[in-house]
Amino acid sequence: MFMSAFPQYLQQRGFTATQMGLVASGYTICAMVMRIFAGNLIDTKGRRVMCLIGLAMFGFPIFGFYMGPAIAFIVVLRFFQGFGSSLATIATGTMAPDVLPKERMAEGIGYYGLFNSMATAIGPAVGISFLLKSQTDRFFIVGMLLIVAAMGVAFTVNYEKKAKKTSSDGKPELVLSPEEEAFERLAEAEAAEDEKKLFIWKFFDKKAIPAAIISTLITFSTTSITNYVSPFGISIGLSAIGSFFTIQAAFMVVSRLVSGKLAARIGVFKTIVIGLLLDVVAMMLLSTMTNNAMMFAAAAVRGLGGGLYFPLLNVLAVQKAAKSRRGKATSTYYAAYDVGSGIEAPIWGLVADHLGGYRSVYFGAGCLYVISIAAVYILVGRKEK
Repeated sequence: MFMSAFPQYLQQRGFTATQMGLVASGYTICAMVMRIFAGNLIDTKGRRVMCLIGLAMFGFPIFGFYMGPAIAFIVVLRFFQGFGSSLATIATGTMAPDVLPKERMAEGIGYYGLFNSMATAIGPAVGISFLLKSQTDRFFIVGMLLIVAAMGVAFTVNYEKKAKKTSSDGKPELVLSPEEEAFERLAEAEAAEDEKKLFIWKFFDKKAIPAAIISTLITFSTTSITNYVSPFGISIGLSAIGSFFTIQAAFMVVSRLVSGKLAARIGVFKTIVIGLLLDVVAMMLLSTMTNNAMMFAAAAVRGLGGGLYFPLLNVLAVQKAAKSRRGKATSTYYAAYDVGSGIEAPIWGLVADHLGGYRSVYFGAGCLYVISIAAVYILVGRKEK
């Protein structure tokens, strides 16, 4: 709700497109800084504990927004939310593959993503509706209640205790099958060698780099939707722009259901490419959008495309990492998302303000998706063959 509707709140407070881009960039930079430490913290301190801390860090600023602070304080609070969002999303993103069998991980991650899609379907429409009706207080109250509910659910997660045993030296160890133990030993040995060669691998996982590179390139384009589609729609008088994210998420639910099965049939590379081609079409529709019907079509096509490749990229990031390092692998993957968002958000804002407006933003984003397809071929397609 906040990611998609918050730019509208900033616009109501008098922010320009460039300033909104800078706020979004600061948020993602803070999130990216947290990624450096989050993976290691999650792997060593536990998934649930870090998830709860992250949710609290995201929720506290919402109370601050509710108090109607000065513009400078809004920026500070939003940056602080970046830290909390980063920690919480990495924790939950690590929990999902922890409990999934390898042979069904793509399918399981797809189902996990359904709940994100459901939130994306409902949240933006509700949030933008509150703001368009000048019900800012309700917007923030609902946000606070949702955080409290999320923390309540996180308290019930206890699989880590059930999945651990105590070794001879009193330290907890994961209960693994013989095959999993062999994989863990090999993966941890390779990771130890990587750490000796380069200090950064103490915080990230090298095996997640291919998925991270692809994620960065894709995020260069998706940031244009997250931060600017709402102001764009309002600027050209589209009355139903609040429905964009709902429609996108609804169609993303559909494609997530078939993503894993389609990849098993035709391969990961082809499935990702189909998704990216659909996104190219969506961006071209946005760049020429003049009415609600074109907006609805763009949202539907974008949802179908993203739903196909997002679960597969998540699996690519964690499937070769040791279970004890999945927090670091997930952190690597999400850090790539933050890099893409942090770089492109202000750039798209400048394009919107000075280089042809929002239509130029979406035409450029479509061109970047084509470049992403080439990267997918190099990093995934050649190896798959």
